[in-house]
Amino acid sequence: MAQRRCSVRWLNEAILAAQGEEALPFFYRYIGQLLRYQMLGICAGSEERDPLATLIPISPAFQPQWVHIQDGQSYRMSRFAYTRRNEINTTVMESPLAHGQLRLEHAITAKIIYQLGEAQTAQTLAEMLPETDPDDIASIMTLLLMGNFMSPSSDNEQAAEAEDETLMQWEFHDLLFHSRSRQGRHNNIVGGTYRFKQILAPQPAIKQPPWPITVKLPTPDMDQLQRQDPGLFEVMEARSSLRAYGSRDLTIEQIGEFLYRVARIKTHQEDEESGGFTTRPYPSAGASYEMEFYLTINGCQGLEPGFYWYDPLQHALALIQTIDKGNAYLLNHAQQITGATNPHQLVITLAARFQRVSWKYQGIAYQLILKDVGVLFATMYLVATAMKLAPCALGYGDSDHFAQLAGTNYLQETSVGEFALGSQPDEMV
Repeated sequence: MAQRRCSVRWLNEAILAAQGEEALPFFYRYIGQLLRYQMLGICAGSEERDPLATLIPISPAFQPQWVHIQDGQSYRMSRFAYTRRNEINTTVMESPLAHGQLRLEHAITAKIIYQLGEAQTAQTLAEMLPETDPDDIASIMTLLLMGNFMSPSSDNEQAAEAEDETLMQWEFHDLLFHSRSRQGRHNNIVGGTYRFKQILAPQPAIKQPPWPITVKLPTPDMDQLQRQDPGLFEVMEARSSLRAYGSRDLTIEQIGEFLYRVARIKTHQEDEESGGFTTRPYPSAGASYEMEFYLTINGCQGLEPGFYWYDPLQHALALIQTIDKGNAYLLNHAQQITGATNPHQLVITLAARFQRVSWKYQGIAYQLILKDVGVLFATMYLVATAMKLAPCALGYGDSDHFAQLAGTNYLQETSVGEFALGSQPDEMV
């Protein structure tokens, strides 16, 4: 077997001739083990020529199901299946529902997959592709069914998965992101691999100011805050998302205190190999601290309305531009998302410098960035509550619009989270 491709029929005949019928269950149990250990692949086609497709296990959870394509039964591709070019320039089909990967090794396989976008039987496919051997069609369909890339369709020509109440609530991109950023359904390398260490220079720990500093922010008295601040229990119990504000705008002192307590750089260590390290009030994946703070200020005593970048090292703001249609869109968008009656006094946009994380981490970089967003949301909620301000995290934002507004490369730095802040409603003061 190590020297050649072997058909199931040939294997059956060889085992029957050598050991008898009682040996078959043991043999297939061993085949199942080899598949789960990713030592075998299952090919479509015949052993006399190159395979049309190969099903390759990519997870120890792979369970070979020796299925048969039923006459008259229609089948349809899963809406979760997709094809891509992999790192070794091979076209493969994958799915977050699958524990295997299908390697497409002939154009006929792609044609069959295309036709299975609609419900088809093996017979209708043979009629649509008269130049293709019906046995080849059946063998490709068998691999698609074994790999969970397609399923039998119902009388209304929907794939069986369409009637699954759990699956129907999953969207393609959500389930794919979940399955690929966790172990269990792939054999990708994950973790802090430093795969670009000998290839690319790391991003610096601190972003160099791209704009001149406009405003030095006030620094709070931390000793006094330590004595006067409410306790953690009180703050967590009082925390709430507030979408209405008081009659007074935020002050520059409040913004200065908020940013100092949430996002300032506490210490900085130079290191050429890694780009350096910083410590800040909140935790970050691998101390990457890839997040940049941008402020769209609409109402603040002591600060001109506009779009600003926060310098965490100097605890200062750089004015990128005054209020215009572009940054007013951020305010209007935030108001629509939260359903607020009036525009927000301040919208903080969190933008990630992606390569600060992906230079070190493989397979999990973006999920770590989103976890950092969650950590920052919690930090901002607690600090805002302790300061008696009105905080509210936003569910989503427009990353393309932000990149255009900030003049950043969408693939290098763009928005991954938004957070609204204002003065506490008068009745709560």
